[in-house]
Amino acid sequence: MTVFRPFRFPSPSSSRFITFMMPVRHLRPVCIVLTPLALCGIIAAGSTAAQTMQTPPFWHKFLHRFASKHEGASLTPVTSTTAGSTSHTVTPGQPGTVSDIPAAQTNNQPPQPDSNPAAAPLPPVSTLSTEDKQTELTLSTALTFMMPRLLTPHTPQELCLWGMQALLETAASPLGQKHATASPQTGFTFTFHPNSLFSPAHLTVLYGGQTLLSERAPDKDDIAGWSLLSTRLIALLHQDVPRFQIISNDALLSHFINGMLARLDPYSRYQPPPPPPSHSDTAPPPTAQNVQIPGISVGLTLRRTHARFPLVAALNLNSPLWDAGITPGDSLISLDDHSTRRIPLETLQDMLAGPAGSTVRLEFRTQDGRHIVRPFIRSQMLEESVFPDHAGPYPILRVTHFSTHTAEEVSQYLSTLLPDTPPDADITHLPKTPPATLPGLVLDLRGNHGGILQQAVMTAALFLDHGVIATTEGRAPESNHVWSIQGGDLTNNTPLALLVDKDTGSAAEVLAAALADQQRAVVTGSSSFGKGMVQISAIMPNGGHLSLTWAHITAPQGWAIQGLGVVPQLCTTPRGQFPLRAQLTALRDGQSLMTATLQKSRLIHEDSPESARLALRNVCPPSPPSPSDMSAALALFIIPHAYHTALLQQPPPATADAPSPDPSH
Repeated sequence: MTVFRPFRFPSPSSSRFITFMMPVRHLRPVCIVLTPLALCGIIAAGSTAAQTMQTPPFWHKFLHRFASKHEGASLTPVTSTTAGSTSHTVTPGQPGTVSDIPAAQTNNQPPQPDSNPAAAPLPPVSTLSTEDKQTELTLSTALTFMMPRLLTPHTPQELCLWGMQALLETAASPLGQKHATASPQTGFTFTFHPNSLFSPAHLTVLYGGQTLLSERAPDKDDIAGWSLLSTRLIALLHQDVPRFQIISNDALLSHFINGMLARLDPYSRYQPPPPPPSHSDTAPPPTAQNVQIPGISVGLTLRRTHARFPLVAALNLNSPLWDAGITPGDSLISLDDHSTRRIPLETLQDMLAGPAGSTVRLEFRTQDGRHIVRPFIRSQMLEESVFPDHAGPYPILRVTHFSTHTAEEVSQYLSTLLPDTPPDADITHLPKTPPATLPGLVLDLRGNHGGILQQAVMTAALFLDHGVIATTEGRAPESNHVWSIQGGDLTNNTPLALLVDKDTGSAAEVLAAALADQQRAVVTGSSSFGKGMVQISAIMPNGGHLSLTWAHITAPQGWAIQGLGVVPQLCTTPRGQFPLRAQLTALRDGQSLMTATLQKSRLIHEDSPESARLALRNVCPPSPPSPSDMSAALALFIIPHAYHTALLQQPPPATADAPSPDPSH
């Protein structure tokens, strides 16, 4: 058995010693993480007389040079919170102003209290209050939720340091104060010294020259430790900094979490819980008589035309008018036995609403000449997301967003446009692809910011027989999914034009990309928004809502939507590279001016440079809706050869099965 005794070399500073364990009887190779060469050399110089051995001048100088080099490296602040020292001073009144603290404060030694009595440290925070404990629980829950789901791996240390820095930067422009006095005496100095050879990780926050917080930092992967340390900082700010005392803990926590989420991507966000309701002493309490419940009606939306009576513009999914056979385009003749001919449209919409369970008597004249007169019961209507219209013989479906019922709404409107299959028909003797019964259909996604991805996939299934709609890929295994459908095209392959603009994003882009890649629709308009990421949401213990980006979206042909968007096959924006008239002329002649751009866009992947994405978007820059959008879409239907040329210029869909996403990606 070998016995070890402590043997100490004096460090370059007289107050610190480095301890090595030297064997008394046997010399064995020992390497401790300093540098293998240094320690092995020092130990090899030892002997059985190590107890009385003095440090040779050579090793003294060697160790002195090594330590000086190591400590000197930390004098340069770096951006990463995992290496080097990050030291910033935030000055109030100058939002976003960040300056390095003096080099004397950026060594690897924990800061010593200032000998100046005016810079004495502030008293430590008292035991965490119930509110602080709720903050700690919320923060630790958020970090636990985020760690396995982040697109790029980060440590709790990195995230919390980002949050702390963002929180202290809010002091530069305090909440509720339009003008802040820029005073160095009231600024913050935030210093983090990562774990090093000679000292553990240490975090220091100075306020006005006084030590607000100075503690040893937890391990970089310690969620509980970093949650507690962050909570202590929030509590100290709330307790000892006047301009933070007027801010609630929920608001401070919101700035902290959103500060770290902002470093990840543009779409991750945290929404704090709503404030508790407060009623004025003079305001009457809400009663059943004075509370207005939105959405109580028969689910009917009207529009005025040159006709004498208003027409049905849209019907809600739950409207009782569906069962009565009312469809968009029918005329409303009377309401409660009053002619609707001269009543303003807004007044009619108000008259259609009323208490739940009440009735309204309506008279309709259908498009085939029938009259329907009957009472309808008012009830709570679901939020609408699909609104039908017509442009001559061409129906238009405008989808404003993707809610939980969007695909069902689209399906219900399509059922009114196409004849139903007779209930007693033998479907085995029906042709697989019945002739199209519509000359064309416009799906308007302009201004659609997205919504529920599953609803976009289900909507795509209404226009496709089969195929891949999108692929989502992330670090979490459950985020990897191939969205494919196997169903039937309800429109019988009706020519389809899909309108997009600069505000078409997320799930709406997934639908547009899928129908374009599957050569099912001609995308018309301008380049879309370019949001190709998926968020997952969770409710925090304090009632806040955390939405985290956890997957990238890939279109059926394997290209990345993020940062690129959907480039249209027919560009209508006046700022585009090719005039609209020239594009239509080329399509009529069997060519497409957008072919090269479309082919290059299908080569974009997650690691493609931003310049490549920007160059493709500039061919047809993102633009607001244009009056020529609809006329260009209708021109495709009027010139069938132009429609098919634009459709087939899109690269053909892959015939092989889509590969399964790599769970480790």
